[in-house]
Amino acid sequence: MENKNFDFIAPYYDKIVKLVFGNRLRRAQIQLFPLLPKKQRILLIGGGTGWILPELIRICQPSEIVYLEKSAQMLSLSKKQISDDCPIIWVCGGEEKLLEFGQFDLVFTPFLLDLFPEPELELHIVQPLVSILKPSGHWLLVDFFQTNHYYFTFLTKVMYTFFRYVSGVTNSQLADYPKLLSRDKLVLKHSQEWMKGYVKAQLWQK
Repeated sequence: MENKNFDFIAPYYDKIVKLVFGNRLRRAQIQLFPLLPKKQRILLIGGGTGWILPELIRICQPSEIVYLEKSAQMLSLSKKQISDDCPIIWVCGGEEKLLEFGQFDLVFTPFLLDLFPEPELELHIVQPLVSILKPSGHWLLVDFFQTNHYYFTFLTKVMYTFFRYVSGVTNSQLADYPKLLSRDKLVLKHSQEWMKGYVKAQLWQK
């Protein structure tokens, strides 16, 4: 699969997101944390600069986090967010490493799935993640969703063009995530949306 590496914009990423979306994407990512079981083994993929880690640890009290991030610069920034004694395994890599760390109680994908075309997403992300999710385990999905709203359709095109040039993202269209997760026998338990449904936080269960 194509490399999608955010090293180049890592120092500016959070500022760019806040400029475009304010704090709405951050709120979306932590909104369903209180619904998650505590003391879980968590796989967090694409955590960016790691700003979310203190909140995840405080609210969910995980037994262990495997933090998988393809960008070495993002990973370096993430390590500065928390103390050294937190139960985290740091992994620099992408979807090729999904099957290397055993089974998980919870998979968390914050704004990750939008990077992949639907056929690749199903084969290289959804199916492997479902396979390493324990029975009755949860998948917390926070991402951009398909919409017919003109402004958000335009915004999606602008974002894909920008990230194609700065990070090598080759995708150009948002996939139908609920269709893919439902096809792999996951059940939607909770959902909350922002910006007329353009951004959603969803909790799925195996």
